[in-house]
Amino acid sequence: MLRRDRDPLARLGGWATQTLCTSPFTNVYGVARSLLAAGTLITLVLNSTDTLFTEGSGMEPPPQCEGISAASAYCLWGPEPGRWFSIAVLLVVITGFFPRWTVVPHWYVAFSLNVSASIVDGGDQIAAVLTLLLIPVGLCDGRRTHWREPTPFDRAPGNWRFTGWLVGWIGIFAIRCQAAVVYFHAGVAKLGVAEWADGTAMYYWLSDPVMGAPAWQRFFIDPVIHSDVTVPLFTWAVPLGEVALAIALVLPSRRWRPFLWGAIIFHIGIAVTMGLISFSLTMIALDIIFLHRADQRLSWPTWIKPIQTHSLSTAELTKGPTE
Repeated sequence: MLRRDRDPLARLGGWATQTLCTSPFTNVYGVARSLLAAGTLITLVLNSTDTLFTEGSGMEPPPQCEGISAASAYCLWGPEPGRWFSIAVLLVVITGFFPRWTVVPHWYVAFSLNVSASIVDGGDQIAAVLTLLLIPVGLCDGRRTHWREPTPFDRAPGNWRFTGWLVGWIGIFAIRCQAAVVYFHAGVAKLGVAEWADGTAMYYWLSDPVMGAPAWQRFFIDPVIHSDVTVPLFTWAVPLGEVALAIALVLPSRRWRPFLWGAIIFHIGIAVTMGLISFSLTMIALDIIFLHRADQRLSWPTWIKPIQTHSLSTAELTKGPTE
Protein backbone atom coordinates (compact mmCIF):
# COMPACT_ATOMS: atom_id res chain seq x y z
CA MET A 1 0.00 0.00 0.00
CA LEU A 2 1.36 3.42 -1.02
CA ARG A 3 2.08 6.01 1.60
CA ARG A 4 -0.21 9.01 1.33
CA ASP A 5 2.59 11.40 0.35
CA ARG A 6 3.59 9.07 -2.49
CA ASP A 7 0.11 8.27 -3.74
CA PRO A 8 -0.19 9.85 -7.22
CA LEU A 9 -3.91 10.52 -6.78
CA ALA A 10 -3.34 12.18 -3.42
CA ARG A 11 -0.58 14.35 -4.87
CA LEU A 12 -2.79 15.28 -7.82
CA GLY A 13 -5.63 16.15 -5.49
CA GLY A 14 -3.35 18.30 -3.35
CA TRP A 15 -2.02 20.12 -6.40
CA ALA A 16 -5.54 20.76 -7.72
CA THR A 17 -6.75 22.06 -4.36
CA GLN A 18 -3.78 24.38 -4.00
CA THR A 19 -4.14 25.69 -7.56
CA LEU A 20 -7.89 26.27 -7.39
CA CYS A 21 -7.46 28.27 -4.18
CA THR A 22 -5.59 30.94 -6.15
CA SER A 23 -7.15 33.26 -8.68
CA PRO A 24 -6.08 33.26 -12.36
CA PHE A 25 -7.40 36.82 -12.64
CA THR A 26 -4.28 38.91 -12.03
CA ASN A 27 -2.37 41.49 -14.04
CA VAL A 28 -0.62 38.62 -15.88
CA TYR A 29 -3.73 37.95 -17.93
CA GLY A 30 -4.35 41.72 -18.00
CA VAL A 31 -0.98 42.56 -19.53
CA ALA A 32 -1.50 39.86 -22.14
CA ARG A 33 -4.94 41.25 -23.10
CA SER A 34 -3.57 44.79 -23.41
CA LEU A 35 -0.61 43.71 -25.54
CA LEU A 36 -2.89 41.62 -27.72
CA ALA A 37 -5.21 44.58 -28.30
CA ALA A 38 -2.25 46.90 -28.91
CA GLY A 39 -0.96 44.64 -31.68
CA THR A 40 -4.26 44.78 -33.56
CA LEU A 41 -4.63 48.50 -32.85
CA ILE A 42 -1.26 49.28 -34.45
CA THR A 43 -2.36 47.46 -37.60
CA LEU A 44 -5.63 49.41 -37.81
CA VAL A 45 -4.20 52.84 -36.93
CA LEU A 46 -1.12 52.73 -39.16
CA ASN A 47 -2.89 51.30 -42.21
CA SER A 48 -5.74 52.85 -44.14
CA THR A 49 -8.75 50.83 -45.29
CA ASP A 50 -7.33 50.95 -48.83
CA THR A 51 -4.26 49.10 -47.57
CA LEU A 52 -6.14 46.66 -45.35
CA PHE A 53 -8.62 45.79 -48.08
CA THR A 54 -6.47 45.77 -51.19
CA GLU A 55 -8.00 43.97 -54.16
CA GLY A 56 -5.93 41.01 -55.24
CA SER A 57 -5.74 39.04 -58.46
CA GLY A 58 -8.52 36.47 -58.74
CA MET A 59 -10.25 37.76 -55.60
CA GLU A 60 -13.64 39.32 -55.07
CA PRO A 61 -13.60 43.06 -54.24
CA PRO A 62 -12.66 43.43 -50.56
CA PRO A 63 -13.68 43.13 -47.80
CA GLN A 64 -14.12 39.37 -47.98
CA CYS A 65 -17.78 38.73 -47.12
CA GLU A 66 -18.45 35.13 -48.08
CA GLY A 67 -19.74 32.56 -45.61
CA ILE A 68 -18.94 33.33 -42.00
CA SER A 69 -16.98 36.40 -43.10
CA ALA A 70 -20.30 38.13 -43.80
CA ALA A 71 -20.74 38.55 -40.03
CA SER A 72 -17.61 40.71 -39.67
CA ALA A 73 -17.82 44.38 -38.75
CA TYR A 74 -16.35 45.38 -42.11
CA CYS A 75 -19.13 43.61 -43.99
CA LEU A 76 -22.01 44.71 -41.76
CA TRP A 77 -21.08 48.40 -41.54
CA GLY A 78 -18.45 48.93 -44.24
CA PRO A 79 -14.63 49.12 -44.09
CA GLU A 80 -14.22 52.60 -42.60
CA PRO A 81 -16.97 52.44 -39.92
CA GLY A 82 -15.84 48.90 -39.05
CA ARG A 83 -12.27 50.13 -38.67
CA TRP A 84 -13.24 52.97 -36.31
CA PHE A 85 -15.50 50.67 -34.30
CA SER A 86 -12.59 48.26 -33.91
CA ILE A 87 -10.22 51.03 -32.84
CA ALA A 88 -12.67 52.19 -30.16
CA VAL A 89 -13.10 48.67 -28.77
CA LEU A 90 -9.35 48.05 -28.70
CA LEU A 91 -8.67 51.29 -26.84
CA VAL A 92 -11.10 50.23 -24.10
CA VAL A 93 -9.52 46.76 -23.91
CA ILE A 94 -6.05 48.27 -23.53
CA THR A 95 -7.19 50.37 -20.55
CA GLY A 96 -8.33 47.16 -18.88
CA PHE A 97 -11.77 48.35 -17.86
CA PHE A 98 -14.63 45.85 -17.55
CA PRO A 99 -12.98 42.69 -18.94
CA ARG A 100 -16.23 40.74 -18.59
CA TRP A 101 -17.98 43.13 -20.98
CA THR A 102 -15.13 43.72 -23.43
CA VAL A 103 -13.82 40.17 -23.94
CA VAL A 104 -16.45 39.25 -26.57
CA PRO A 105 -16.17 42.56 -28.51
CA HIS A 106 -12.38 42.08 -28.47
CA TRP A 107 -12.74 38.67 -30.08
CA TYR A 108 -15.21 40.08 -32.62
CA VAL A 109 -12.73 42.78 -33.64
CA ALA A 110 -9.89 40.25 -34.07
CA PHE A 111 -12.20 37.85 -35.91
CA SER A 112 -13.46 40.57 -38.26
CA LEU A 113 -9.97 41.65 -39.27
CA ASN A 114 -8.76 38.09 -39.77
CA VAL A 115 -11.63 36.97 -42.00
CA SER A 116 -12.23 40.17 -43.99
CA ALA A 117 -8.90 41.91 -44.56
CA SER A 118 -6.96 41.16 -47.72
CA ILE A 119 -3.56 41.31 -46.04
CA VAL A 120 -3.21 39.41 -42.76
CA ASP A 121 -0.30 37.61 -41.16
CA GLY A 122 0.13 34.88 -38.59
CA GLY A 123 -0.24 37.42 -35.79
CA ASP A 124 -3.78 38.31 -36.90
CA GLN A 125 -4.70 34.62 -37.07
CA ILE A 126 -3.26 33.93 -33.62
CA ALA A 127 -5.02 37.01 -32.21
CA ALA A 128 -8.37 35.71 -33.50
CA VAL A 129 -7.81 32.31 -31.87
CA LEU A 130 -6.38 33.69 -28.62
CA THR A 131 -9.21 36.18 -28.10
CA LEU A 132 -11.69 33.34 -28.67
CA LEU A 133 -10.00 31.17 -26.03
CA LEU A 134 -9.98 34.14 -23.65
CA ILE A 135 -13.78 34.49 -23.77
CA PRO A 136 -14.56 31.98 -20.96
CA VAL A 137 -11.73 33.47 -18.90
CA GLY A 138 -12.96 37.03 -19.35
CA LEU A 139 -16.61 36.20 -18.72
CA CYS A 140 -15.65 34.87 -15.28
CA ASP A 141 -13.59 37.95 -14.42
CA GLY A 142 -15.84 40.30 -12.48
CA ARG A 143 -13.19 42.91 -11.66
CA ARG A 144 -13.64 46.53 -12.67
CA THR A 145 -10.29 46.44 -14.46
CA HIS A 146 -7.91 43.64 -15.31
CA TRP A 147 -5.19 45.48 -13.35
CA ARG A 148 -7.05 45.11 -10.06
CA GLU A 149 -6.02 42.53 -7.46
CA PRO A 150 -8.20 39.39 -7.41
CA THR A 151 -10.94 38.98 -4.83
CA PRO A 152 -10.05 36.73 -1.84
CA PHE A 153 -11.05 33.10 -2.10
CA ASP A 154 -14.35 32.03 -0.53
CA ARG A 155 -14.51 28.37 0.49
CA ALA A 156 -18.26 28.40 1.00
CA PRO A 157 -19.95 25.41 -0.75
CA GLY A 158 -21.52 26.36 -4.06
CA ASN A 159 -19.79 29.73 -4.17
CA TRP A 160 -19.91 31.06 -7.74
CA ARG A 161 -16.42 32.54 -7.50
CA PHE A 162 -14.87 29.08 -7.11
CA THR A 163 -16.62 28.00 -10.32
CA GLY A 164 -15.34 31.12 -12.08
CA TRP A 165 -11.79 30.43 -10.99
CA LEU A 166 -12.09 26.83 -12.18
CA VAL A 167 -13.31 27.98 -15.61
CA GLY A 168 -10.53 30.57 -15.72
CA TRP A 169 -7.84 27.99 -15.00
CA ILE A 170 -9.26 25.65 -17.65
CA GLY A 171 -9.26 28.48 -20.20
CA ILE A 172 -5.67 29.42 -19.41
CA PHE A 173 -4.55 25.80 -19.65
CA ALA A 174 -6.25 25.55 -23.07
CA ILE A 175 -4.30 28.64 -24.19
CA ARG A 176 -1.06 27.10 -22.94
CA CYS A 177 -1.74 23.94 -24.91
CA GLN A 178 -2.50 26.02 -28.02
CA ALA A 179 0.76 27.93 -27.59
CA ALA A 180 2.74 24.70 -27.33
CA VAL A 181 1.09 23.40 -30.50
CA VAL A 182 1.88 26.65 -32.36
CA TYR A 183 5.56 26.54 -31.39
CA PHE A 184 5.96 22.82 -31.99
CA HIS A 185 4.37 23.02 -35.44
CA ALA A 186 6.41 26.11 -36.35
CA GLY A 187 9.66 24.41 -35.35
CA VAL A 188 9.02 21.00 -36.91
CA ALA A 189 7.57 22.42 -40.14
CA LYS A 190 10.73 24.44 -40.75
CA LEU A 191 12.84 21.29 -40.73
CA GLY A 192 10.99 20.08 -43.82
CA VAL A 193 12.04 23.16 -45.83
CA ALA A 194 15.36 22.83 -47.67
CA GLU A 195 16.64 26.30 -46.71
CA TRP A 196 15.98 25.70 -43.02
CA ALA A 197 17.43 22.19 -43.12
CA ASP A 198 20.68 23.29 -44.82
CA GLY A 199 21.08 26.31 -42.53
CA THR A 200 20.70 29.13 -45.07
CA ALA A 201 17.13 30.35 -44.39
CA MET A 202 18.13 33.30 -42.20
CA TYR A 203 20.45 34.54 -44.94
CA TYR A 204 17.52 34.77 -47.36
CA TRP A 205 15.11 36.21 -44.81
CA LEU A 206 17.41 38.95 -43.54
CA SER A 207 18.69 39.80 -47.04
CA ASP A 208 15.20 40.19 -48.48
CA PRO A 209 14.67 43.81 -49.66
CA VAL A 210 11.12 43.89 -48.25
CA MET A 211 11.09 41.62 -45.17
CA GLY A 212 14.80 41.72 -44.36
CA ALA A 213 16.83 43.86 -41.98
CA PRO A 214 16.86 47.63 -42.69
CA ALA A 215 19.96 49.42 -43.96
CA TRP A 216 21.01 50.75 -40.53
CA GLN A 217 21.32 47.16 -39.23
CA ARG A 218 23.43 45.81 -42.07
CA PHE A 219 26.66 46.60 -40.23
CA PHE A 220 25.69 44.08 -37.52
CA ILE A 221 23.71 41.58 -39.60
CA ASP A 222 25.95 41.08 -42.64
CA PRO A 223 28.92 39.53 -40.81
CA VAL A 224 26.56 36.95 -39.28
CA ILE A 225 24.63 35.94 -42.38
CA HIS A 226 27.69 35.86 -44.65
CA SER A 227 29.65 33.48 -42.45
CA ASP A 228 29.60 29.75 -43.17
CA VAL A 229 29.78 29.13 -39.43
CA THR A 230 27.36 31.61 -37.88
CA VAL A 231 24.51 31.58 -40.40
CA PRO A 232 23.75 27.83 -39.98
CA LEU A 233 23.89 28.18 -36.20
CA PHE A 234 21.65 31.25 -36.36
CA THR A 235 19.23 29.46 -38.69
CA TRP A 236 18.99 26.18 -36.77
CA ALA A 237 18.60 28.02 -33.45
CA VAL A 238 15.14 29.21 -34.54
CA PRO A 239 13.35 25.85 -35.05
CA LEU A 240 15.22 24.26 -32.14
CA GLY A 241 14.21 27.16 -29.91
CA GLU A 242 10.58 26.86 -30.98
CA VAL A 243 10.51 23.14 -30.19
CA ALA A 244 12.13 23.88 -26.82
CA LEU A 245 9.37 26.40 -26.07
CA ALA A 246 6.76 23.75 -26.85
CA ILE A 247 8.45 21.36 -24.40
CA ALA A 248 8.05 24.01 -21.67
CA LEU A 249 4.40 22.96 -21.48
CA VAL A 250 5.33 19.89 -19.44
CA LEU A 251 8.00 21.54 -17.28
CA PRO A 252 7.31 22.79 -13.75
CA SER A 253 6.55 26.50 -13.49
CA ARG A 254 9.83 27.23 -11.67
CA ARG A 255 11.61 26.42 -14.96
CA TRP A 256 9.59 28.80 -17.13
CA ARG A 257 11.44 32.09 -16.62
CA PRO A 258 14.35 31.54 -19.08
CA PHE A 259 11.90 30.25 -21.70
CA LEU A 260 9.72 33.35 -21.27
CA TRP A 261 12.62 35.76 -21.57
CA GLY A 262 14.01 33.84 -24.53
CA ALA A 263 10.65 34.03 -26.31
CA ILE A 264 10.27 37.75 -25.57
CA ILE A 265 13.79 38.56 -26.82
CA PHE A 266 13.18 36.42 -29.92
CA HIS A 267 10.00 38.31 -30.83
CA ILE A 268 11.51 41.71 -30.06
CA GLY A 269 14.25 40.73 -32.50
CA ILE A 270 11.63 39.95 -35.15
CA ALA A 271 9.99 43.33 -34.54
CA VAL A 272 13.28 45.22 -34.81
CA THR A 273 14.78 43.40 -37.82
CA MET A 274 11.66 42.59 -39.86
CA GLY A 275 9.30 45.32 -38.70
CA LEU A 276 6.56 42.85 -37.68
CA ILE A 277 5.55 44.83 -34.61
CA SER A 278 1.91 43.76 -34.37
CA PHE A 279 2.87 40.11 -34.84
CA SER A 280 5.51 40.35 -32.14
CA LEU A 281 3.15 41.99 -29.64
CA THR A 282 0.60 39.24 -30.24
CA MET A 283 3.19 36.51 -29.70
CA ILE A 284 4.55 38.16 -26.55
CA ALA A 285 0.98 38.30 -25.21
CA LEU A 286 0.65 34.58 -25.91
CA ASP A 287 4.05 33.89 -24.31
CA ILE A 288 3.08 35.68 -21.09
CA ILE A 289 0.03 33.47 -20.62
CA PHE A 290 1.99 30.41 -21.72
CA LEU A 291 5.11 30.86 -19.62
CA HIS A 292 4.09 32.82 -16.53
CA ARG A 293 1.85 31.49 -13.77
CA ALA A 294 -1.46 33.31 -13.97
CA ASP A 295 -1.77 33.57 -10.18
CA GLN A 296 1.66 35.15 -9.68
CA ARG A 297 1.21 38.79 -10.58
CA LEU A 298 3.80 40.65 -12.60
CA SER A 299 5.87 43.22 -10.71
CA TRP A 300 5.70 46.74 -12.10
CA PRO A 301 8.71 49.03 -12.51
CA THR A 302 8.64 51.86 -9.99
CA TRP A 303 7.84 54.44 -12.69
CA ILE A 304 4.64 52.65 -13.72
CA LYS A 305 1.52 53.23 -11.66
CA PRO A 306 -1.06 50.68 -12.78
CA ILE A 307 -4.78 51.19 -12.18
CA GLN A 308 -5.52 49.45 -8.91
CA THR A 309 -8.16 50.00 -6.30
CA HIS A 310 -6.71 47.94 -3.48
CA SER A 311 -3.80 45.63 -2.74
CA LEU A 312 -4.09 42.25 -1.09
CA SER A 313 -1.43 40.08 0.47
CA THR A 314 -0.88 36.47 -0.51
CA ALA A 315 -2.40 35.35 2.79
CA GLU A 316 -5.55 37.38 2.09
CA LEU A 317 -5.86 35.88 -1.38
CA THR A 318 -5.84 32.30 -0.15
CA LYS A 319 -7.62 32.41 3.20
CA GLY A 320 -11.25 31.50 3.61
CA PRO A 321 -13.99 33.80 4.87
CA THR A 322 -13.76 35.12 8.40
CA GLU A 323 -16.09 33.86 11.03
